[in-house]
Amino acid sequence: MRTMTKVIAALLLLFTVGCSCLSTVERAELTDIKSREHFISSNPGSIYCENIRNGEIIRGMNIYEVIASWGLPNVYLVSRKKPHENWIYYVEDQDTRSILIYTLTFSDDLLDDWDIDMKRFVDQRVVYDFDIPRRLPARTISTDKTRK
Repeated sequence: MRTMTKVIAALLLLFTVGCSCLSTVERAELTDIKSREHFISSNPGSIYCENIRNGEIIRGMNIYEVIASWGLPNVYLVSRKKPHENWIYYVEDQDTRSILIYTLTFSDDLLDDWDIDMKRFVDQRVVYDFDIPRRLPARTISTDKTRK
């Protein structure tokens, strides 16, 4: 009976870890292959060369490896309290009409973690209702008192 409990606990743990949705690699085509290949040829000793070639980021990469893989961020934030930096990348997805917002967190110049947020745009058309009266722009009224 005790063995069965351990097996069930192990399976439950394996199932939970397998479905945790924590990505260890994130991929985006934000830079061209020529710039990535240039970095790889200049830094052949990097353990992340294959990831950079594929446009991937992995925890533990330094800031230069992330720049080689994804390019410069759209937004760069530095924390005053800790040696942390946040880099934000905006990636537009035309198929789903959404924007993915990647927030990369660096600690001591090493990629520590990232977060992904999706902003979806349902419709971007301007709708005009003819039944609602239009608001006219304000007009300037001349009050020249010298004229009679």
